[in-house]
Amino acid sequence: MKKLGITLCLCLFISTIIGCNNVKEVLTPKAEPTVKIGFVVAGQRVTYPNGAELAVTEINQQGGLFGMPVELIGHINKEADLDVSVKLVESLILNDEVIALIGPNRSSHAVVVGPIAQKHRIPMVTTTATNPNVTQAGDFVFMASFTDSFQGAVMANFAKMELGLTTAAIITRSGDLYTEGISNFFLSNFNNLGGEVVAHVLFEAGTEDFTETLTQIADMKPDALFTAGFVQDISYITKQAREFPLLNAKDEPTVFLGADSWDSILLFEDENAEIEGSYFSGHFSPETNEPNAREFVNTYESIYESTPTGGVAVSYDAVKLLYEAALRAGSLDAEAIRDQLAATENYVGATSIKSYNENRQPTKSAVIFTIKDGQKAFYQQIDP
Repeated sequence: MKKLGITLCLCLFISTIIGCNNVKEVLTPKAEPTVKIGFVVAGQRVTYPNGAELAVTEINQQGGLFGMPVELIGHINKEADLDVSVKLVESLILNDEVIALIGPNRSSHAVVVGPIAQKHRIPMVTTTATNPNVTQAGDFVFMASFTDSFQGAVMANFAKMELGLTTAAIITRSGDLYTEGISNFFLSNFNNLGGEVVAHVLFEAGTEDFTETLTQIADMKPDALFTAGFVQDISYITKQAREFPLLNAKDEPTVFLGADSWDSILLFEDENAEIEGSYFSGHFSPETNEPNAREFVNTYESIYESTPTGGVAVSYDAVKLLYEAALRAGSLDAEAIRDQLAATENYVGATSIKSYNENRQPTKSAVIFTIKDGQKAFYQQIDP
């Protein structure tokens, strides 16, 4: 009897524990399911996530995606280490189980990350990665920015036809898909328009002294100097070129030209950069009067107390493009979203996209800025 009593007590004790656990499971709410989107930035473009976050906030204020809140899982790879971007993306896909990727912003990173998205068959929309090779990974990889083939043609045409410049020198950071690509597109287009590229000099990452390069270029007396590099490169080159000074055949200061890598607050705040009077191409002007873009600028400025750059605007658009494609698809099915991204027409957000071509590259405008009183100022918009 004693044994039986102990057994019964033990059974009751176990039942009580099981019962309590069941009650605990009922009382503890399960985590709300979210739609996870991965976001990767390489380099010092630390404001880019702000654009993506703003898009996510607006989406969630409208009820999320299919009744579920959208969660942006972002990472900034400040050192721009290629292996780090690869590992981040693999972790986002395998561990966080994101439904899509936004970014990276650098072409050299996007062209390596693209095959990973393609392998796992999840949509990827790059932000400011502009080299056309970015989408060669396959049909799941899209661009939210214009291509360098377009951007290079825009700047070459602007230099030759708008500014009337006939000779140009080019300084290019070597070993980077973006910098080498945009230089070559500018060079070929400028030559085709009847201009003459009198020098094209490559430099390695980390170079600080450009004396030898500028000495070589100074003898050519170019009307323009096109610099394809990143913020620190531009600062060193422009400062030393003005100290030289670099002059054209009329002994007037050579005009500095650049591309979208110039669109950085870090460059405008760098006291060493001598960029007054320069011209460069970009994705977006905060001086726009287009209603949707104007609303984006006003909202962004009210939240972040700063003016959005082109990269911020394109990061916002990349998320919204994905969101609208998912709505049209009616599900989170990757292939359905991919198909609807490809079918995008007349998207209007911070920037606008008319449509995508067969290579998943958008037809969209570029903006040309000049630098006045140390700040960028809208000069003109170039439509495709």
